[in-house]
Amino acid sequence: MSSNTPPVNFSKLSDIEIGRSVMLGKNKVDQQLEKKLLALGFSKLIPLQVTQKRKGGMVVSIGNARIALNEALAEQIIVEPL
Repeated sequence: MSSNTPPVNFSKLSDIEIGRSVMLGKNKVDQQLEKKLLALGFSKLIPLQVTQKRKGGMVVSIGNARIALNEALAEQIIVEPL
């Protein structure tokens, strides 16, 4: 029996356009990075949105919080579109 769910397209957070909402990729982030993201305020249950992009980094909003990330960290974060 085949599944009718479409395949999920995962992307790097650094590739997401301003205004787009995404979720952290489930089971796509290594454990050490996941701990760091949780400490920064990220959650696997709350969508995040890219609010600003500049050379060298970006700002994402998670609920009412705004978090600045450098480009190197944003490259490591795998997300899935909503």
